[in-house]
Formats: sequence, C-alpha cells, structure tokens
Amino acid sequence: MRGNTHSRKKSVMMPAAGLVLALLAGCNMYVIDFENRLPDGAVLAPKVDTPPPPPPEPLAGSEDIAFMDSTTAQLQGCRVITTISMMHVGSFDEGLIVLRNTALRINANRMIPLRLVDSAHTRVPHRFRAKMIRCPEESEV
Repeated sequence: MRGNTHSRKKSVMMPAAGLVLALLAGCNMYVIDFENRLPDGAVLAPKVDTPPPPPPEPLAGSEDIAFMDSTTAQLQGCRVITTISMMHVGSFDEGLIVLRNTALRINANRMIPLRLVDSAHTRVPHRFRAKMIRCPEESEV
C-alpha cells in the first residue's frame, strides 16, 4: 500500500515540475549595459524628433471635386473609376484636401463617400473611403 501512494505522488510531482520549468523557460532576458560597452544604437537609441510634414496644398481644380450620392451618380451617367481607402494623421480638413488631390490626379470629378471617420485623438489617423467617379460634363450631355 505504501509503495503505491509514493508512486502516485511521484506521478503527480513530475508533470508539475515539468510545468514549472516550462513556465520559467518562457521568461524574457534584458541586457542592461551599465558600463556602456555596447556600440551606439545597439540598444533602444533615443527617438529622433522629426518635424511634422508641411500641410498638403490643394491642387488647382481640386476644390471643384464634390461629394455626391450613388443614386444621383447613376442617373447622371457617371462611371466608377476606383475606390480609395486612406488614413491621414493631421486635421480632418487636410485629409479632405489629400482625398480631393487624389481624385484630381486620377481624373475623377466627383466622389461618393463610403466612410469618413473623424478621429477624436490627434495621434489616431482619420479614415477616408470613397468611390472616385467620372461624370460627364454638362456640355457633354
């Protein structure tokens, strides 16, 4: 009887000891360079403050690109060129300038907004998703 209890304890202790060793093996090690022997930049160099990029400038003609709904676009004979998804860190208005400039570059003259998200935090980017469409000019109709 006694030998049987001892073997039960041993069979329980061995897996428990293995589990403890496995958990300890997953620990991270950190190197602290007290004597500055590591080369420069080897360990977490301080971040360099880069100045923010200049705000985007609207391209000539981009201010004429307006938003419209998809029903009106179909009734006016517009065609979808592409869908643009982008994120912008900066002001929401600057993001709209970038979106309009992009539309002008791909020869779109209208946009259908799919999703425009104005972020409340300055470090979280604003999200823009719009269909870029080309509508016939009034003189073409």
